[in-house]
Amino acid sequence: MKTYIAGQATWRDPEQEPPPSGIRMLLLNPGGVCVIGTWTSRFIAWAPLPKIPETIKAKLLEKLDENMGKHP
Repeated sequence: MKTYIAGQATWRDPEQEPPPSGIRMLLLNPGGVCVIGTWTSRFIAWAPLPKIPETIKAKLLEKLDENMGKHP
């Protein structure tokens, strides 16, 4: 039995649950590769992007500040 890290996250079938238009989301292409973008009919399935909690946003900003100036 496979265990999935994402828990209950699943791909959504656009025929059963139409994707929102003009919104960035996870997209599954016909080759089975996940990309981020906006929906077009060339994709097979979609899923919403995970929400980023404020605590994680703060950590991202902290790391960005730490790395500023380290690269020429």
